[in-house]
Amino acid sequence: MNIKNGPKNFKMLAAHWTTGSLEQGIHILGITAIEDRLQDGVPETIKLLRKAGINVWMLTGDKQTTAIQIGLLCNLITPESKGQLLSINGKTEDDILQSLERALTIMKTALERKDLAFVLDGWALEIILKRSLESFTKLAMMSRTAICCRMTPLQKAQLVGILKSSGSLTLAIGDGGNDVRMIQEANVGVGISGREGLQAARAADYSIGKFKFLRRLILVHGRYSYNRTAFISQYSFYKSLLICFIQILFSFSSGLSGTSIFNSISLMAYNVFYTSLPVMTIIFDKDISEATVLRYPQILLYSQAGRLLNRSTFAEWFGRSLYHVK
Repeated sequence: MNIKNGPKNFKMLAAHWTTGSLEQGIHILGITAIEDRLQDGVPETIKLLRKAGINVWMLTGDKQTTAIQIGLLCNLITPESKGQLLSINGKTEDDILQSLERALTIMKTALERKDLAFVLDGWALEIILKRSLESFTKLAMMSRTAICCRMTPLQKAQLVGILKSSGSLTLAIGDGGNDVRMIQEANVGVGISGREGLQAARAADYSIGKFKFLRRLILVHGRYSYNRTAFISQYSFYKSLLICFIQILFSFSSGLSGTSIFNSISLMAYNVFYTSLPVMTIIFDKDISEATVLRYPQILLYSQAGRLLNRSTFAEWFGRSLYHVK
């Protein structure tokens, strides 16, 4: 092995020499292994999330061939006949940067014709973050799917941070202690309580028992929560604006004397009945059934576009408060 080919070969040579010097005169007494199977419902869940317009990335410590096989099994990437997997690798740093630019060019020209995804390992990511972060950020924003293998916990958190800095809302899900930094870095952290302990579940915002429960957490509860929060926040402004406009109109009639048209009891009753009752009733509001949301996950695209909470909807509630004053 020639150590002049790059730091990667030097690391392999050093690791080979170290293991060779340690593994001498050893008698195997027993071997243990942990079965790492794919949970039930993972392919169906990822398929639904992708239909809902959610980009799904897989950050793993497995080697590249294993990660690609897992991606095919769980519907994360499509076969070569319908999609294309772009590999970002190389023997030297220049080769890695060239493969990155090549993948970015292909992504720009063939994004609508094929389901494209890219794969890279931890060593390539380390080089890219040092020398070509801007190009990688562009590639990340254009790709709906990515497989990042041989990732350290720090690199997982760095990838989530890159996506957050580009304006994307991120959700990280993991089940082991090596996923804690990634979960804490994301906007929303989800931990799976399983055989690998409760470290991820304790560090996360939400804890679930299996990966398949993520579909209900996002598509059902997440959508309902967004709809209810959008209504309550704008209704609170409407309620306050309504009573303020009434007082403003009365001040002109009273010669700007500063006299209040409402007494303290009326104001207290107004806030109690117009604030507490809608909040207690809106928690049961469901515009469509849960089965419909799971059957047509594209409905989530309406919420992702911010159609229920934006400047135009706020202006509509503002105008409604003015109209009701009359």
